[in-house]
Amino acid sequence: MSALWIEPFGGIAGDMLLGAFLDLEDVRFTIDDVRRLARELVGGEGSVEVEKVWRGSLSGRCVTVRTHETEHPPHRGLADCLALIERSSLARGSKARAAAVFRRIAEAEARVHGAKVEEIHFHEVGAVDALIDVCANVLALERLGIESVFASPPLLGSGTVRCLHGEMPVPAPGTAEILRGHASELGGGPGERTTPTGAALLVEFASPFRAPHDFTALEIGYGAGHKDFASGPPNILRVTLGRARADRAATEVWQLEVNLDDQSAEEIGFLVEQLRAVGALEVWTSSIHMKKDRPGTLVSALARAELRQPLEEALFAHSTTLGCRWRAVQRTELAREELEVTLDGHRVRVKRRVREDVEAIDLSPEYDDLAALARASGRNLRELEREVVLAALRLLGVQL
Repeated sequence: MSALWIEPFGGIAGDMLLGAFLDLEDVRFTIDDVRRLARELVGGEGSVEVEKVWRGSLSGRCVTVRTHETEHPPHRGLADCLALIERSSLARGSKARAAAVFRRIAEAEARVHGAKVEEIHFHEVGAVDALIDVCANVLALERLGIESVFASPPLLGSGTVRCLHGEMPVPAPGTAEILRGHASELGGGPGERTTPTGAALLVEFASPFRAPHDFTALEIGYGAGHKDFASGPPNILRVTLGRARADRAATEVWQLEVNLDDQSAEEIGFLVEQLRAVGALEVWTSSIHMKKDRPGTLVSALARAELRQPLEEALFAHSTTLGCRWRAVQRTELAREELEVTLDGHRVRVKRRVREDVEAIDLSPEYDDLAALARASGRNLRELEREVVLAALRLLGVQL
């Protein structure tokens, strides 16, 4: 399966991780993609620059976001940031992931300041550079087709750091809250090495922190921070894009259930569609009998932990239920790859199911892409499917 390994041996910030993604020099994710996204989020009021720099004996890409708000950051609240993310062109699952990063930062700051999440207005969430860093890093995962993210514990630094609320110990209180329960490494010379945004991205992408199993490196990138510390490891992190063997260990996911007996089939169909759009792994319905012998529908969904809140929001917005049930379940997953072929000028995604003990190649073209191609070309769906599978086999180097 396609995997990413993040090594924050010199610390991590949102711009450092983004710089490392750009240093991969992968045509699927470039600085033009970042600039396009930045224009969507902040209306082209600023600029995003990237340059090659040296930190100690290592070189990497350093990303700089310049806007009119850089020196005087806005005091946006969480709702403002979520609205900007929702209006972007990110895929639905990527929007949910970016929103989860901002919620994690806001919840940490709320605990630090003894306030409600809705009352938090602060630099770490509101600044334009944080919006661009978070959303661009999420876009990188989407464009590069990364299925699993692994990470080493981040270097925190030491001493104190001056921020909007005055001089604070390292790690800053917000960073400490975000990393609570996760491994980290103290030291590395004086100064802040891990920022709240960097910590939130790392936890959302790769919790718990662990190295990949049976990993093959394909592309390596380095992202540099803006400071060049005189002591300690260089202010840089490394990302490695590669392939990891899928172990079949069960992973924990959450199952959502709700009983409905007062909605039409059309309304339930729309609800199922919305739950899938948010990023549910699976959604299905079952016929049930409820009180007073009324026929009803059980709507069930499986989701990662970070999508619980977005799924609840979709459920309450598009159904009449007064509540829902959640329970943790174990799910064993096979590795899966996503290939991409071009047929008649149209892009078609192809899923490949991977089993380490079986050599046969199991390919399934994405139905939505096939259907779009069939409509555009007027050709038969089954015929197109055969051609796409053959093209994917050639892409894999299979002799036909």
